[in-house]
Amino acid sequence: MPTQDRTDPAVRELLLLHVARRTGAMEALARTTGTVQGVARETGIEERAARLLVEALAERGFLKRLGGEYQPTNRTLGFLAKTDVRSIGRLPHELDALDAWLALPETMRTGERPSGASRRPSASGDSERPERSPDWTRNAMGAAAARDEAAVRAAVTAAVRYYPRAERVLVLADGPGRHAVEFARRGYDAHLLDAPEVTEVNEAALEHEAVSLAAGDPLDGGAYPEADLVFAVGLLSRYGAAHLRRVFANARGTLTDDGVAVFVGSVRGETPGAALRALHGYALHGEGGAHTADELTGWLAEAGLAPDVIEIPGLDDRAVAGRVVD
Repeated sequence: MPTQDRTDPAVRELLLLHVARRTGAMEALARTTGTVQGVARETGIEERAARLLVEALAERGFLKRLGGEYQPTNRTLGFLAKTDVRSIGRLPHELDALDAWLALPETMRTGERPSGASRRPSASGDSERPERSPDWTRNAMGAAAARDEAAVRAAVTAAVRYYPRAERVLVLADGPGRHAVEFARRGYDAHLLDAPEVTEVNEAALEHEAVSLAAGDPLDGGAYPEADLVFAVGLLSRYGAAHLRRVFANARGTLTDDGVAVFVGSVRGETPGAALRALHGYALHGEGGAHTADELTGWLAEAGLAPDVIEIPGLDDRAVAGRVVD
C-alpha cells in the first residue's frame, strides 16, 4: 500500500530550487529562454524532466505563464538581482546552506569546506563535490537583512536594559547592520565591525544610516574601535572555544572602564537546537560550537569580565554578558 509523503513543503520547495539551480534551469529561465524546450536544450536535461521542473517552479510561484512562455516572478528576484542585499531575501542563502549540508560529509572527512564557484572531484575521486555559489556572501547578507524585525529589537532592547548608560556601541559581525542600525536609531553612537568582503557588500545598504563602518576580523583585537558596549548576535554558535575566548578577550580590551559586552545566541542546555545550530555553522563556515552557560561565563571571567546570562523576552536565545571588573 502506498504511504503518504510527509515531506515538509518548504523542504520540498528548497530541493526544487536546488535542482533548478544545479541543472542550470534557473539561469536559463532567467536569462535566455521561456520555454520547456529551451530549458531542455540549454541544460542538457531530457524534455519530460524539464517540463516537470518548469511546471513545479510555476506552481510554487517562481514562474508565471504569459502566452506560450514562462517568465520569472518577484519570488525569483533574489536569484537575479544582487546589487542591493535588501532585495535578495532568505531563499538564496537557504539554498547555499543546503549545498553546504550536502557537502558536509566530505567537509567532515577533509576539514575543507566548499569554496569558489566551480565543481571538482571529491577526495575519494568517485563523485563531484559542489562548490560555493559565487554570490555566497551577498546571499548570506540578504538573509541577514531579512531577519525578523521583532527579533532585532528584542536583542537590542536586552542589551540596552542591561547597560542603559551606553553611548558608544560596537557591533561585531552584523553583516547588513540590522542591529547596528537599531542602536543608531535609538540615539547611540553605533559602529559596525565586519570582514572587509562583507563590509564592501553592505556599504550601499548602509550609506544613509548613522552607522560607522570598520573593516576587520572580530578575531583581531587591533581592529576594534573603543566602545562602552560591545554587542554581537550569533557568534556563540559561530565559533569554537579558542576563537570565542579570543573574541571575549578582544572585547575586554576595547571596552571603557565601566563597559559591558553582550553576546546574543544559543546556549547548550538552555536554547532549543543549540547543537544543531553549531553543526549548521560548521557546515557553512568550517567551525561551530555549542557551549554551556558555565563554559561561556567561565571564559568571560577569564577575560576579566564579570559574567551574566540573561533571558530575552520573545526569543529562545540568551544574552551572555560581561561587565568590566575593576
